[in-house]
Amino acid sequence: MSSKLDSLPRGLWPHHDGSELYVSNQTPKLGDKLKLKIRIHKDLGKVKAVRVRFSESGEAFPTPPAKLVSSGNGWSWYQAEITMHNPYMNYRFYIELTDGSIYWLNARGLSDLEQPDIEDFRINTFSSAPKWGKSAVMYQIFPDRFARSKHADKHKTPEWANAANWGDKVIGSGPGTSEQFFGGDIYGITEHLDHLKDLGVTLVYLTPVFPARSNHRYDASSFDEVDPLLGGDKALVELVKAAHKKGLKVIGDLTSNHSGAAHEWFKASYKKPGAKESEYYYFSNKNKNYDSWFGVPSLPKFNWNSKSLRKKFITGEKSIVARWLKQPFGMDGWRIDVSNMTG
Repeated sequence: MSSKLDSLPRGLWPHHDGSELYVSNQTPKLGDKLKLKIRIHKDLGKVKAVRVRFSESGEAFPTPPAKLVSSGNGWSWYQAEITMHNPYMNYRFYIELTDGSIYWLNARGLSDLEQPDIEDFRINTFSSAPKWGKSAVMYQIFPDRFARSKHADKHKTPEWANAANWGDKVIGSGPGTSEQFFGGDIYGITEHLDHLKDLGVTLVYLTPVFPARSNHRYDASSFDEVDPLLGGDKALVELVKAAHKKGLKVIGDLTSNHSGAAHEWFKASYKKPGAKESEYYYFSNKNKNYDSWFGVPSLPKFNWNSKSLRKKFITGEKSIVARWLKQPFGMDGWRIDVSNMTG
């Protein structure tokens, strides 16, 4: 950065963000025109021109010069317009001063050097998040360790697990971490909803509840049922109904990046070239080798090039994503695990 920027307090840097004050439409559709605003302080220097540089089809285009729409207290507000030609668009601001200085403003901040696109502001035409999520007070629950009801007493310790007494110290890392089994269940969560309500909680977030071979259950062996060790489907139905009566919402946790190696799809295709489920994973060497999350062999990675997988998981009317949001379960949404790695 130049010495001029080094001497300019950050509070006087040009500013833009994704709020309604700066972006005219928070939920644009393809073809919509958006008005983008930026405010620039006089201490930066005398402005010659302000433009928005946006990416369309991978190519960068500048807008015509932005218009000065208001000024006061040392700040000048400029407004430019772009059209949402793509579902996902990147943009940044180009500021030219009368002394020849050029600055770029992107999501990372202000620079006198052109920056890579990855730091740009971004806007998309995807469905907006529910409004209740913005003001929710969320409480994350790890079902195995939150509360254990009397229903849990009838279950035997699974063969992959090491039973722990409720007051035992949690193994936080290293050997035995994922095998330590306290036996908490969903019925236990339902019994403590009043406690959560008293804490001011409005949203209960459950880490995975599907059958698996670990206490964290991020290695699902099926997406078709709630783990019987947690009380099964009935327990989830009762939890959501009870939570809704108390004004609480419930969301689940879904691993779109991978399944467990014990998953029915993986077992049907591992070392079995030609199996229809083979396209769900990244297999090689006659299905003997496969890609996995960070190289962890128990977490084979999904191949989202498969149309069949996409239909089964997301797009189909009876997809995994949709099924658990519909009745009789009626969950309010999903948290997607390692969504940035999915693909």
